Amino acid sequence: MILKGLTCDNMDHVNKTLYIPLYGKAKVSQMGIILEDRTAEKIWAENAVQLGRKSKSKWLAYFMAMRARVFDEWVRKLIAMDSEVLVLHIECGLDSRVHRVGASGVLWYDLDFPEVIARRRRYYRKCCSEY
Repeated sequence: MILKGLTCDNMDHVNKTLYIPLYGKAKVSQMGIILEDRTAEKIWAENAVQLGRKSKSKWLAYFMAMRARVFDEWVRKLIAMDSEVLVLHIECGLDSRVHRVGASGVLWYDLDFPEVIARRRRYYRKCCSEY
């Protein structure tokens, strides 16, 4: 995989899958359906990687967006119930959930493999703890 002059060689096949949900959320956000994720749109536009045909399926994109929306709504409800909630966003990849749900002031940990967190830091200013 090539990222505009950057390679993903230090990432294994599992870690490289982080681009599939990013693509799906960016695609549906651009279409104005299911999920609004301007961050995904921006990251994908600047750093699109070559995905296989199945990974670029419109149905997979819809699924990724619907899944994200369900989780976003669930997290919003939990944050509204308790302002002192702790969020562990496991396998966060390049997801912008922390921004989509308006989690300012919430103790939020984005968790993933070190290589993924290193990639994530290229696109997100530190707004939460990342491990």
